[in-house]
Amino acid sequence: MSYFVLMDGRDPATNTDAGAQGVDSSTRRLGRRAFIAGTAGVIAGATVLSGTANAVEPGASFFVPMSPTRLCDTRERTGYKTVGTRTIRVRVAGRPGVPANAVAAVLTVTAVNRTQGPIFVSTYPAATTRPEASSLNCGRFDERIANLVTVKLGADGAIDIYSHGPAEIIVDLAGVYIPTTVPVGAGRFVSIGTARRVLDTRKSAKIRPGGEVMVDLTKYVTPTAIAVVANLTAVEPNAQGFVTAYPANETRPGTSNLNPAGGQNRAVGVMTKLGTVQTATGAVRGIKVFTQQGAHILVDVIGYITGAGDPATADGLFVPMAPRRLMDTRPVHQRLWPGWTKPIAIPSPASSRAQAVVLNLTATKTMGMGFYALVPTNTPRPEVSTLNANWAGQTLANHAIASVTPKGVSVYSHAGGHAVVDMNGWFTGTPMRTTTGPAVNPPPPGGPIPWVVQVPRLGLNQWVFDGDAKRVVDAGNSWHWTGTGLVGEGAHVVLFGHRTEHGGPYRYLHTLQSGDLLYITTSDSRRYTYRKVAEYLTSKYSSDILAASRRVAGETVSLVACSRTDRLPTSLQYRLVSTFQLVGWEDLD
Repeated sequence: MSYFVLMDGRDPATNTDAGAQGVDSSTRRLGRRAFIAGTAGVIAGATVLSGTANAVEPGASFFVPMSPTRLCDTRERTGYKTVGTRTIRVRVAGRPGVPANAVAAVLTVTAVNRTQGPIFVSTYPAATTRPEASSLNCGRFDERIANLVTVKLGADGAIDIYSHGPAEIIVDLAGVYIPTTVPVGAGRFVSIGTARRVLDTRKSAKIRPGGEVMVDLTKYVTPTAIAVVANLTAVEPNAQGFVTAYPANETRPGTSNLNPAGGQNRAVGVMTKLGTVQTATGAVRGIKVFTQQGAHILVDVIGYITGAGDPATADGLFVPMAPRRLMDTRPVHQRLWPGWTKPIAIPSPASSRAQAVVLNLTATKTMGMGFYALVPTNTPRPEVSTLNANWAGQTLANHAIASVTPKGVSVYSHAGGHAVVDMNGWFTGTPMRTTTGPAVNPPPPGGPIPWVVQVPRLGLNQWVFDGDAKRVVDAGNSWHWTGTGLVGEGAHVVLFGHRTEHGGPYRYLHTLQSGDLLYITTSDSRRYTYRKVAEYLTSKYSSDILAASRRVAGETVSLVACSRTDRLPTSLQYRLVSTFQLVGWEDLD
């Protein structure tokens, strides 16, 4: 199959802008191996109802579903026009079957990376300045990543899509939001509060290849609800394949929601129509999840969509906005360490009038395999996840609808890494109540060796290694004394080096003065600052040396070297111990 590489924004066949012409070529349904499913039929009969139950937020809208419809496929050069280098414009409102007054759209955007390096893709209102926000990230050549995207429509009811590097772009429409000035019944989002894990097959058995599992949502949605809003995660998939969520009472469609690679845990937001089936114990309302290659399946429920039988109200309406970055830990060097939680303030008026917000959470420079979770601030963290990292240094994103409190929403990281959060809109309603105090973050784990130690007074700037002491110091380095702590652990750290041999890095240890500074930079880019507070002369015996290094309370670093009784170089019978106390630390990454 041929493909089109989106590079300079021109149709290579004609060297002209590729237009969004031709209904037949641009509205194809996704096939069985499609990258990700739309959310067809999420809401049936969303009808505007008259009423005065409560005031409607300016700019509010309700959701109307569309059958999964392909709007754009750059491989086939259909459904878009170019508006700049690596930027295309895709019209949504006013296309066949799409209301002309739509103000926002729910889309599946898929990118196929056609460069050797990592790229990102941004989706935003047409004819507006490209925001500092991303919709998805591809890390390597031929990686195929899809993400659910909620985006406000711009000029002529269109969106712009920018690709950071050469890529194929596919856009599928799931539904649109229609403005309203009065309360409505159907098409509103209702949060269940804190997200709840309703399925985890790791507690039972892995779904076999070609198998499916029933997800019973009867206890979590109302009888009138017509769709569930959830996070779907595939864990330990057997091989590259797809996962499909669909109504429990319908035949599995030829679409997919998730395309995990073998062994890679991957999550995606879903809005899936509900269905009712009869079982031996009665009627069950829910969805089914099919996995092509086999995997464990996790489902975390966030809320549901109301149906035509629900009363008219102004709660749960969607207020779209241009993408806005709420948090980026990279510029301020404040990544999340393992087990850390960072609160995110929500901008006004959503800060006081939203029950939930629509976010795109990106994890980058991950510190290892683990998960991230969005949690209403100052509430207990449930056993749920928003996205899953598979290795250190990964970048990945996921669309999320997150409940909030008046304090906002918080992001939790299990294994650590940077976090980027972009907001695309919010759902009207009452924020959750706070039930706990601010999260207390544990200390970061001890800084891994090797380190670099610097002491300006000594002109010292060298590596610190552990292992065989003679081998380390004879190579002109500092030795991390076996059994003493790591920086960042609140422990007493001891370093040993030569004074006269192999460069004599500690030769002038006797010149140190009270208040002199020592710096240690760890291999995970932390820098710890210490100030000299004490000095001791001991025997050559390890017990005496270590006892001296522990005399100062708190976290300390002691430099140890051979010495004469007058503190000058050098005698093998004595040791000079210079102790520095922790002043503070900073994150350099």
